[in-house]
Amino acid sequence: MQQSPLVGVGIWCAPPAAAGTDGVSCQQYNSHGICVVEASSDGAPADPSTLPVAAAPASDRGDAVEPNCTVALATTTVIPCQTADGWWVQTMQCYAQEAVEQPPKDAAVWGGRTDGAVYLCSYYTDGRSFPGTNGFTFWSATPPAGPAAVDPAVLAEEALRTLTVPAPTTGRYPAGALQNGQPFTVVNAYTWFWTDPAGFQPLTARADAGGVWSQVVVTPTALSFTPGDGAEAVSCSGPGMVWQPTDGVWSRSPAGCHYRYPHSSIHHPDRQVTATYGIEWSVAWTSSTGGSGTLPQLTTTTNATFAVVEAQAVVTG
Repeated sequence: MQQSPLVGVGIWCAPPAAAGTDGVSCQQYNSHGICVVEASSDGAPADPSTLPVAAAPASDRGDAVEPNCTVALATTTVIPCQTADGWWVQTMQCYAQEAVEQPPKDAAVWGGRTDGAVYLCSYYTDGRSFPGTNGFTFWSATPPAGPAAVDPAVLAEEALRTLTVPAPTTGRYPAGALQNGQPFTVVNAYTWFWTDPAGFQPLTARADAGGVWSQVVVTPTALSFTPGDGAEAVSCSGPGMVWQPTDGVWSRSPAGCHYRYPHSSIHHPDRQVTATYGIEWSVAWTSSTGGSGTLPQLTTTTNATFAVVEAQAVVTG
């Protein structure tokens, strides 16, 4: 038998390893074996304990509690990272634990050393028994490295990737079409801008791995409007308000979502401007470890192209 450089001389057979298949599971895994669950977007953060986690077929899911440990059999198989036989050591492809009864210091496995400890290494056998070949003992100065702990911040990023964050709709007033069908707004008028409030709501999602969950809450913080005439973007804290005839033709938006074009677009390409609507989103996360934090802000955008015309050029018929 070829041994790892850390393996000492001597064999001490272990009882067969039992492969556990019970535990929390879910119906969607990403390419890293992490369970991802998309949650609600009803305007309020979801309670992590109430988010749905549906069981997948055992042949598809591996073990959702510890999905990051694998063994090379006929194919690479996802296995529990912790069993009664110890923790999985990926480099040695076995479960390791310190021997409860340490062999005498003059035993060959110590190799003449007196520090460290002797560990039992048990192979993954998928519940089958192979007498005399289920493991071996080895000496190590320090405990062999087990699976890396799940980083809740990384898990939060995985949760975020499961969400579809909506782009803004392009509500505007003044609005309409010129005789040639070209949409327009009016010079020096307060051009209102808004987005559909249904797409300006918090979103939540959760991901689970290694017995840890992280939840992200993506919250809209502002609606921005880059007018397309070279001026800086303007913004307001909500989705804006839809203009109503009772608001008056030249009034300001009570929501503060407006911009005044100082010049017509006659000198712009195709005599139009292309404005960009943007929703800015903050991203915060919490986890079952007690850790929390934020991820970089997101902005979703949509463009709208229209003419900026003098009032007397508007066809009202």
